[in-house]
Amino acid sequence: MTKIIIGIPTFKRPEGLSRLLLSLEKINISFDVHFLVADNEGVQGHGHSVVSKMASSYTYPLSVISVPERGISNVRNSIMNHAFETLDADMLAMIDDDEVVESNWLLELVKMQQQTNADVVGGQVKPEFEKVAPAWTDGLGLYWRAVYPDGLIDLIEGTTSVLLNRSVRDNFPNIKFDIAYGLTGGGDKEFFTRLKNKGATFAFSSKSISHEFFGESRMTKEWAMQRAYRIGSAELRIKKLHENSYVIYFSIIKAFIAITYLYIRCFSSYTVRKETFHFQLKQQRQKGKLTGFFGSPLVNTYKKIHGK
Repeated sequence: MTKIIIGIPTFKRPEGLSRLLLSLEKINISFDVHFLVADNEGVQGHGHSVVSKMASSYTYPLSVISVPERGISNVRNSIMNHAFETLDADMLAMIDDDEVVESNWLLELVKMQQQTNADVVGGQVKPEFEKVAPAWTDGLGLYWRAVYPDGLIDLIEGTTSVLLNRSVRDNFPNIKFDIAYGLTGGGDKEFFTRLKNKGATFAFSSKSISHEFFGESRMTKEWAMQRAYRIGSAELRIKKLHENSYVIYFSIIKAFIAITYLYIRCFSSYTVRKETFHFQLKQQRQKGKLTGFFGSPLVNTYKKIHGK
């Protein structure tokens, strides 16, 4: 029987972790599954506390490991190592502690992997807002993540909802999440970009659905502006690492042109307020690209914990 580990990175979000584990307990499965929580607080962390309270009555095997080295990259690497080396998994699914999953979440990921033989399969992530979402959030990729056609695609960019086949470990054994992105974000896209360049394949399943929770602290314009800036900066840094100089310089030229246009367009008399903020977000993303090109430090995305 196929053995699948469901890996959950966590840091100071016991309520979110508990909510996720309760939803995972209700999934439809026909596999040998093991739920693995990786606590970035260490042995005294909230993740350990949640697992100790739930493990004895949990429907499936549930365990926790400590990852005292701070940063999401360290946590993801520890999950991969433990899943494929210690637990000898055939597949590893990862889901964040600010999400819940629908009942067929895992089944659909595995089904798509079996149909395409892809190394990595991503699922659809829908936003769930703590309160009524402001009008300016409509259509923003910061909240409404991209949905791709079912089947093979060019690249999966995040680990928000993802399935890694054992081929990732066997065929690309030395590729790990870069710890330089551990506190800034962007490390998942950089990791998958390296895998792609080595020949890995990717697929997407729109029927594998999870829901990401956005509390009030992530429903502010300040958070959205910081996030857009960080995404732009990480994007250009990844290009510098993995693409040739012509592509990089072309991207910078486009960023200069785009930011100039957006400043003009943003303050046009006929631009409505919602559109104005959308333009400001695009400006921040282009600014991030420019700083990423010139090597300015990335923002510590995980300095503030959003959610409980």
